Amino acid sequence: MSDIDGLVRQYKAGGISRRSFMTRAAAMGLLVPAATGILTAAGPAFAQEPRRGGWLRIAQGNTDDTLEPVRMTDTADGIYGNCVYQRLTRLLPDLEVEGDAAEEWSVNDGATHWTFSLRAGLTFHNGQDVTAEDVVESLMRHVVEGSESPAKALLSTVESIEAVDASTVRIVLNSGNADLPVILSDYHLAIHPAGFTDFDRAIGSGPFKVMEFVPGERVVFERFENYYEDGKPYLDGIDFIPVPDANAELSALLSGDVDLIYAVVPFAVEQLQTNANVTLHNTPTGAFTNMVMMCDRAPTDNLDFRLGVKHALDRELVLSQVFRGIGTISADTPIGPTYRYWCPDVQPAEYDPDRARFHFERAGVTAFDLYTSETAGNSANDIALTFQQSAAGAADVNVIRTPSDGYWSHTWMQQPMTMSGWNARPTVDAFLTIAHMSGGSWNETAWGSEAFDQMIIAARAELNEDVRRQMYCDMQHMLNDEGGLVNPVFQNSLEATAANVQGYTPHPVGSVSGFGEGLRNVWLS
Repeated sequence: MSDIDGLVRQYKAGGISRRSFMTRAAAMGLLVPAATGILTAAGPAFAQEPRRGGWLRIAQGNTDDTLEPVRMTDTADGIYGNCVYQRLTRLLPDLEVEGDAAEEWSVNDGATHWTFSLRAGLTFHNGQDVTAEDVVESLMRHVVEGSESPAKALLSTVESIEAVDASTVRIVLNSGNADLPVILSDYHLAIHPAGFTDFDRAIGSGPFKVMEFVPGERVVFERFENYYEDGKPYLDGIDFIPVPDANAELSALLSGDVDLIYAVVPFAVEQLQTNANVTLHNTPTGAFTNMVMMCDRAPTDNLDFRLGVKHALDRELVLSQVFRGIGTISADTPIGPTYRYWCPDVQPAEYDPDRARFHFERAGVTAFDLYTSETAGNSANDIALTFQQSAAGAADVNVIRTPSDGYWSHTWMQQPMTMSGWNARPTVDAFLTIAHMSGGSWNETAWGSEAFDQMIIAARAELNEDVRRQMYCDMQHMLNDEGGLVNPVFQNSLEATAANVQGYTPHPVGSVSGFGEGLRNVWLS
């Protein structure tokens, strides 16, 4: 009954809906009456009642971390942001959308006019009421001319955002997008007071408020007593403790110095599974660590070079050697089996060193540099070294390891070939828009065209499911055949918590229970 127990824990923590519980229980072979009986008995039979108090210690921290929504770039920023701020909506672990700051919303038939009604009584950490004007200014910061926000592409179809009254926001799009409520759950789209600029002392309306924010040294959040959900958060606060690398994080967890780590190295899985003081969370996701080949500079602008890299990569070796078999072999697209519009007939390039050498010779390249860093993605350094090993005989790969601090500003998207890492996104459109549209701030490969951009826009507005699925399939083929992204493996999320951490629900779209969104449900026994 361990799978059913896990479902009940998620349900108790608010991580899945009753409907999702019943659907998943049925898939496990339980009849409806049995599943209903389990739910009825779920409280006292399966879990303690949540208790308030205690501090959760999370291994996390770099000097370039930020609480400014338009500058957020990585998992750590997202976790901070979702603790401190609300968004209009939030995405649950079963990928259903529910209101966060918004209590309800409505839309016209063309999915171009959206109206969001705010919850009554929301307040910021400084005591101000949360109003529609605050929402408008917070969202507009991402779309105004000159904005460099990574979320700008997500809101590229926004024509206007206006406050209808103090508690109503209207968003008008220039083309239909049925995914807008999902998009608005993105951690960048955080709500802060209008006119606010001092993000080292960030003010939001989320479950935790900032006590200290010194990136790379000390980040401490405490419970916001006026958070709108009764009794939540349960924790007194969260202490984020900088730890230099994944191995040190593992040691810190096992020694009791931290309570949660979210980049568990695969070789530690067996050790953690047998440790009674630790709970291992192993969750299939759409996350991956990839090689970036920038298509706007030599030598990575040469298609033969890119094909050489793809055929020089032994994906099976990466899966077995780096991830101990935990994950799924990928084609070179960001869209995997966890996505609704995954295209299974898009196949990865075959590992063939001779064919790789042929393409490298046509490109006139026999050796090249690959930059990596501990912060570049889960096991990025190990993937780079495994690629170096599998490419031997086809080309000489010089793996250059760089410090974590400053990697995203001084190396990534500066050198022709680097390592990078991505969490899953809630929709195919969200990923293609933010990472593969021309001019996108996170289009790290600089690959694409106006024609590809138009395909993204057309698929977004297409209401015929069969046509939309084929459009997304065509785009995945194009990325796989021509693009600059090399994605060896879709990774499982491997997280670990101390045994006294309760109410924790892993999320397929974001580490630490959906970039920290679920931490409001966590308590310490």
